[in-house]
Amino acid sequence: MSGIDNLEWEKLLTEFSKNVDRSIKKLEERDIDNIPGAKQALIERLKVMRDYFPQNNGDLFIKSINEKIQNAFFPKTKDLAEAFELIIKSRSHDQDFIINELINGFISSRSKTIALNVQGTIIDRLVEAFSKGPDFQIVDHQFYAMFSDPNKARRYVKESLQDLVDLFGLEAKELIVEKDKRKSERKVYTFYTFPKKILEILEGEYVDTDEVLGEKRVSEKFDKTVFISLFLANISVHRDNLKKIGGVYTVNGICNIFSLIFLISLLPKVEVIETHPILRDPSYDSDRMSVIPKSWMMKEVLLDLLEPLMKIFAYRLGGGEWLKSIDTTEARRKIHNQTRFLLKDINRWILGELCRVEIDIFVSIGSIFAEVIVDTSSED
Repeated sequence: MSGIDNLEWEKLLTEFSKNVDRSIKKLEERDIDNIPGAKQALIERLKVMRDYFPQNNGDLFIKSINEKIQNAFFPKTKDLAEAFELIIKSRSHDQDFIINELINGFISSRSKTIALNVQGTIIDRLVEAFSKGPDFQIVDHQFYAMFSDPNKARRYVKESLQDLVDLFGLEAKELIVEKDKRKSERKVYTFYTFPKKILEILEGEYVDTDEVLGEKRVSEKFDKTVFISLFLANISVHRDNLKKIGGVYTVNGICNIFSLIFLISLLPKVEVIETHPILRDPSYDSDRMSVIPKSWMMKEVLLDLLEPLMKIFAYRLGGGEWLKSIDTTEARRKIHNQTRFLLKDINRWILGELCRVEIDIFVSIGSIFAEVIVDTSSED
């Protein structure tokens, strides 16, 4: 990763503080919800964020991003197999839900032009292809059959396949048949599979070898999590080479996603009356879940915080090259829809004006910040 320049980092922290002040001013000037005490609770939380996150050279940002996000999703290593193993071993059921939904949506939108005529997402179809493919491989013509479009040239689909291969860090190998059985002509088949060291990690748990035929077959545990982990590992290893990870689109998508969830994880809990249905839901866990008004995100009162957060995430995860790739103009246009996507698809349970936030790793980020809030309260 590109080095971190202290002056640039200080500029980002200053920009964050200024934008928090803008959000506070907006909140003080307008009504954003009708839940007693909620608005003031948000203003007080933003003041604490403004005062404490930039302190000690942004130590809270560094601790949250490095310890809770980077180690789990983008480990610092140049070894793809090492990164993949670290990521896939850090998975939990709840974490899989949030990451699968987010990254799956991101990859689908990245490749939506080749998925318009098929059911299911790109990753779902790739899981299916590898499950049915010979010896845990997918051959190019199998991909063409799944995603072919009579209105698109074969070359177009081929380029789209290569785009996916690059995003996931898959490897290609060719099989040359001098005389094809059907047409008696020379034929070149391209097979795509996982890198050898990745296969070794998958062997036994996600991939089995047929003792009789010697062929590899996927196990029942093989699912989209494998592809998500490989996608994140590829970004980790090649973060200094934007071309290998999908370019500025990937950088903006990743930083936008994590900034949104990071911000939501820090919002204060809202006290709801004891008779509220959200409290009676059997799956509700007050110790692990936060309840926040949807209006805080839907009315864009926190929009000013997302742009500096995207830059902060970009700089900590990918250094100067990622920071230069952040398109805040584009982010401003799209942020509202992406926030709606987050609240609709990521939170498992929404009712009326309230939504529930349940994301293990981001709850732990909130815990880091909660320690600061407790210390601050004890000083008053």
